[in-house]
Amino acid sequence: MAWTIDEALDDDLVHVVSRDDAKGIYIIRVGALQTAVKIELRRTRGRPGATAYTQSHAIKTPQQAGPYWTSRPSNDSPGAALHQAVEGLVFYYRKAVEAGHVPSEEWLVIG
Repeated sequence: MAWTIDEALDDDLVHVVSRDDAKGIYIIRVGALQTAVKIELRRTRGRPGATAYTQSHAIKTPQQAGPYWTSRPSNDSPGAALHQAVEGLVFYYRKAVEAGHVPSEEWLVIG
């Protein structure tokens, strides 16, 4: 699927605090957590259209051995890269809540 920026942010657990599409900067909150996560997109060299990203926080729920940081922080387009960053956060959040854990600000760790 070719993700757009709007589609990447369209998740019931994502609350957009601010977004600057021109600069590729997105600040979101996940679920009930109040901590803001900053995701920055940037074009990569060597692969036309490819986009890398960095994020201010990783998620580490009680079900995880360690915080989740992707080993490949890039994708084929800005929308796909943003989706990848967002999905890495909401996937583990959703699994922990489904397992009965109460969301905690401690789940978000600075890298």
